[in-house]
Amino acid sequence: MKNKKFNRKEKQRHSVLDNILYLLKDIYRSTKILFTLMIIEVLCSIATPMFSIYLPKIAVDLVTERADTQKIFMTLGLFALIMMSANILQRVSNGSKYAHSNNMRFYYYTRKINMKSFTCDYKNIESADGKTRLQKALDFADGMEVHIMFDSMLSIFTSAVCFVLYSSVLSFLNPLIILFLAGLTGINFAASAWARKFDEKHRDKSSEFNRRLNYLESGSRDIKAGKDTRIYRMKPWFMSLRNNIISDYLDLRRKINNRYYMSGIIHGLTLLLRDGAAYVYLIYMVSNGRVELGDFVLYFGAIAGFSGFINTIADNINAINGANVKMNDARAFLECSDVPEPDNPTEIPPLDSAISISFRNVDFSYSSCPEESGKILDNFNLEIKTGEKVALVGVNGAGKTTIVKLLCGFYTPDSGDILINGINIKDFKKTDLYKLFSAVFQDIVIMPFTVGENVAMTAIEENEADKQGKIYKSLEMAGLLKDINKYDNGIDAPMTKLFDESGVVLSGGQQQKLLMARALYKNAPILILDEPTAALDPIAESEVYENFHELAKNKTSLYISHRLASTRFCDRIIFLKDGKLAETGSHSEFMQKGGEYARMFEIQSRYYNNIDEKENAGVSSNG
Repeated sequence: MKNKKFNRKEKQRHSVLDNILYLLKDIYRSTKILFTLMIIEVLCSIATPMFSIYLPKIAVDLVTERADTQKIFMTLGLFALIMMSANILQRVSNGSKYAHSNNMRFYYYTRKINMKSFTCDYKNIESADGKTRLQKALDFADGMEVHIMFDSMLSIFTSAVCFVLYSSVLSFLNPLIILFLAGLTGINFAASAWARKFDEKHRDKSSEFNRRLNYLESGSRDIKAGKDTRIYRMKPWFMSLRNNIISDYLDLRRKINNRYYMSGIIHGLTLLLRDGAAYVYLIYMVSNGRVELGDFVLYFGAIAGFSGFINTIADNINAINGANVKMNDARAFLECSDVPEPDNPTEIPPLDSAISISFRNVDFSYSSCPEESGKILDNFNLEIKTGEKVALVGVNGAGKTTIVKLLCGFYTPDSGDILINGINIKDFKKTDLYKLFSAVFQDIVIMPFTVGENVAMTAIEENEADKQGKIYKSLEMAGLLKDINKYDNGIDAPMTKLFDESGVVLSGGQQQKLLMARALYKNAPILILDEPTAALDPIAESEVYENFHELAKNKTSLYISHRLASTRFCDRIIFLKDGKLAETGSHSEFMQKGGEYARMFEIQSRYYNNIDEKENAGVSSNG
């Protein structure tokens, strides 16, 4: 409940005016030509309606005064020329403005939101709340809200100026008519606001439907899941889930649209009453000789324009209020906390030096309420000596990957300290801290670049022979070079067929080797391997074990695995349980103790032994 209340307050944190000023500042930063186009459009948008209501009056006055033909044509021609010029300038500036304002969407999408995702605190992109906040920000950039905020802002300003000018004209007729027209328009505005507030109230629910539908459709289109969806005939299930989500979403939209329909009906009725009453009064004034024929035409146009400006202001206020909610969604992500940096950063140890690691009394929970969700790490202590190879083992949820995330600085401990060579990692700049790690994580991330660029994680120029040589060496050490050399372009081959039919397609095990080559290329003093052999076959896995000492040479290494047999090559094994260090020692020491590690190892060994016995029995019976 606390989070929901916080989110609602967060959405309403910025007023419309505040967001308009925010948008104007971003327009100034991204493209200043928009301001010139905006000024031209506003001036022309004010001039055109003012000339349009005075032109008929002037024409009637000239005719009733029996002016000569030349004067009539010259006067009306001059007005027509001014109006035509203003109209052309308005259209040209509006067309040019749209092209530039469309770039604002890309400005928010690429330069603000995407860039923010690179610098914000990691919890803002990994947690469920953070992912939702990011998606809402992207929805704002993808949608038309930027245009709505921009266009509505100009329209409200222009209409407000014209409203004042037209009001000054109508005040000579009768000030009460202004109040009458404004009152009826206020009813129309209230009806529109009633519909809009209902829409805003259910905006989170609409976003949830969209998120679920996007998740379902992306899952059904996932190439990796293609075999499962076919062999298990999951299409009917997917379609049923999709139809249920769409049905619920359409039901919600129907309720929202019904309120907008009612608002439209009220708008039509107020329009009929407002204009009808105003015109009856005006005709009455003319018929009683209180208004001249030329003034009648002027007032007639002013009433129509006056009503139009009030409606425009009301409609754009409703539109801008709706867009303001989504802009607040975007700003909620853009204003989330960045990765904390020290005031006086300390230089990291030299990258060719030996590294020690210490966890001292570290508590950590992914939730802001650890007493409710439970701690992942509870008063955790661990010392890793320089150059030591340490394996972290334990059941799922024991805290293995969390230790890595904390060590890399992705998250900050709730309490306690993490030291590298005796220096708290909080004292390092994050960009410097990341230089200390080469890592192979559980998630396989292949970028849409070439093979070489995926290894080096940077652009490779043709004249950079040293980088190319290092790439070849890393691929060879990872056992992938022969597979890559089968392609015509070798390390210059793209890593996806989405952009090139000659692209490289790797199996799961080969992708894992590519990530290991990436870690080898970086050659940082701390090597982190989080389930590095999960996708490898036994032979490839054995090769990794044999090469591990070469891979981890002169490095402090952390190795995470669920396969306890794969940890024997490490200097020390850390067995984790309930966020604490339960046991520490070598494989043989664990087996002699007969503790939980030994029981887990026995269960895993028994599984493989049973398979071997069954296979041997089968061979004997066949013999």
